[in-house]
Amino acid sequence: MRYRGLMAAAIILGVSLAARAVTTQFWENFSQEDLLKGTFTRVSLSWEGKLFLAPAYDLVSDTHQPYIFSMVRDKQGNLYVGTGHEGKVFKIDPKGRSSSLYFQAKELDVFALALDANDVLYVGTSPDGKVYKISGPNQSTEYCNPEDKYIWSLLFDDSGNLFVGTGVRGTILKVDKTGKKSTFYQSSDSQITALARESNGNLLAGTSPGGLLIEIKPDGKGFTLLDSPMEEVRSLTLDRFGTIYAVAASSRGLPKPTESKPSEVLSVPLTVANIQALSGLTDKSKPAGTSAVSAPGGEKESAGSRASIFAITRDGGVETIYTTKDDMVYDAVVRDDGTLLASMGGKGRLISINAAKQVTVVSDTPEEDVTRLVASGDTIYAAASNQGKVYRLQSQQAETGTFESKVMDAKTTSSWGKVFWHVTNDNGGSVALSTRSGNTEKPDTSWSDWSDAYATAAGQQITSPRARYLQWRAVFKRSARANGDLPSEVLDRVQMAYLQQNTRPQVTGITVLPFGVALQKTPNLQTGSLSASVSSTGTDGLPLNSPRSRDRDRQALPPRQALQPGAQSFTWKATDDNDDNMEYAIYFKGEGESDWKLLAKKLSDTFYTLDASSLPDGVYTVKVVASDAPSNPYGKFLIGELVSPPFVIGNSTPAVEITGHKINARKVDVQFRSRVATGRIMTGEFSIDGAEWFLVLPVDGIADSPQEEFQFTTPELSVGEHLISVRSSDANGTTGTAKLVVNVQ
Repeated sequence: MRYRGLMAAAIILGVSLAARAVTTQFWENFSQEDLLKGTFTRVSLSWEGKLFLAPAYDLVSDTHQPYIFSMVRDKQGNLYVGTGHEGKVFKIDPKGRSSSLYFQAKELDVFALALDANDVLYVGTSPDGKVYKISGPNQSTEYCNPEDKYIWSLLFDDSGNLFVGTGVRGTILKVDKTGKKSTFYQSSDSQITALARESNGNLLAGTSPGGLLIEIKPDGKGFTLLDSPMEEVRSLTLDRFGTIYAVAASSRGLPKPTESKPSEVLSVPLTVANIQALSGLTDKSKPAGTSAVSAPGGEKESAGSRASIFAITRDGGVETIYTTKDDMVYDAVVRDDGTLLASMGGKGRLISINAAKQVTVVSDTPEEDVTRLVASGDTIYAAASNQGKVYRLQSQQAETGTFESKVMDAKTTSSWGKVFWHVTNDNGGSVALSTRSGNTEKPDTSWSDWSDAYATAAGQQITSPRARYLQWRAVFKRSARANGDLPSEVLDRVQMAYLQQNTRPQVTGITVLPFGVALQKTPNLQTGSLSASVSSTGTDGLPLNSPRSRDRDRQALPPRQALQPGAQSFTWKATDDNDDNMEYAIYFKGEGESDWKLLAKKLSDTFYTLDASSLPDGVYTVKVVASDAPSNPYGKFLIGELVSPPFVIGNSTPAVEITGHKINARKVDVQFRSRVATGRIMTGEFSIDGAEWFLVLPVDGIADSPQEEFQFTTPELSVGEHLISVRSSDANGTTGTAKLVVNVQ
């Protein structure tokens, strides 16, 4: 409690609490964002960052196919699943006790399935797509040949008309009960990837690669409701209020192209991310007069995203209710309680989104991608790919579940303190925490075994070995007496203490500025001001309790530079793996000297200006010593040091001597010599009668020595007396001069 009180006081005062090498640090206050990086096995995660047992799920069927692309359920509860790449359709009985091959297509993939009013199955195949009517096991007839490459979507209306969404021509065909087909709608886009119906009979169509959502009236007149920033509208579903939910995705995590041009390669709409790309598809330009409503903020929110879910209300309002840059979203259904359940790829994750746009992780599945969802009351059927399996998600909670946190990095070898946790809704179940540690970024065989479960939630010593990385695991067990309506235990807080091993600071670089440049501290206008704002993150975006650079929240402004005779300035950089506060001492010595002389100590700035006017001319070096003493007890601190490159201090001006001259007609040949005690001569110049200065090169062609010889010939001069001035500068910018008076006849 004392620690928390100090933390709160520091935040109010705008002080960044420095996590220090000899001060206990904590991993705590795990947000949903932090926990999402963990692994869920029958464990759910609420939007507040609370962990609890997920709904139970069981394996209904294994198709032994790599992908499931489509799934429907008839009135008797039978499931039909369309697979790839062998063009098979399987029938699964209501109890999941049997799964049989129901139809074998000649084509490779079954992207679309539909049931008519009599539960007769219709199958859309690709490529070189056809629609088959399946009257019984392996009893099929060709119902419609759309004469297009792909069939992405099928949908019946109340009159028994079948609508067929195709690609690459982007056509929606209407097939009546007699099998007669006609073009119902011709899209400006090349793929009709999803179909749905509104209660008023209007047809909804999602497209690719333009990512459009189009509302089509019974007369075939289309109106674009949404021009999403994504490449493809993948799935459509509606709730009881008529709100449309559109799942949209991009194959590369980028917004769709803004210019219409032929697509060299367009992947199959994102049913499964690694389907082989198909070539020869075209991105048709949108016709003039197309009306579109872009999602408010969609371009900004979805920039760089892989997937987003948009909600479109009856009055045309559009809202982005979910977006992700890391995962793919494949499908979504509305549950009886009004929440939206979405299926994802990468970790086979199911998420739930409520009316307040609060996201709960329902569960992860054993497969990589959950590609299709079918809702039946409280039961959800989830079709997965990589391998093609069907799972049943139930309303009651699982008996057991496990959550493994992300690997936490202490930045250096550390000792572990105590682990604390808090559980609510104690209904006789259990939540057991354990830890493991290692020195590789990803757990491998070199890591320690999981510790025995800790028994004291109020604080128990972590038994995992000292290391750089630590991971914790929570194992949930439901009470034997718990029923489906009784919520299980909720893990709502975990805290782990650790102490870093002190490491030596390092001075990584010293910069010697030009002679005569002084550095001055830049005033900070916020110095002394108090901040009343309270935030859970620092200015770097990291949680306040996470390891960070000590000075990152209060970095000084770069020093100002000013010209000052005799000034010699230095800047340096230093690092510390513990992120300790550091102080600096700076020393100097001249060439040939053996002992370092102290210039200054206990510096907090990383720059220093030396008044070199009191030093003899010569070659010098400085040494910067960094110490982490401010963050460590006496006798326990460490130092690191670095010596600068040699530099020259030259307070005396170059000696300039005119060594000869000769008047030839009205021109004057002049020779002069420049020398300096230390360093080298940089320039030579001359001027006539106080006018413009002209550069002169040394006789040997290059200025590289402490002494240089110069010669030049003036332009033709007028008759009379003239003043010829010469000057020379050294590497430190000091200048010496000489003059010559001549009389031109």
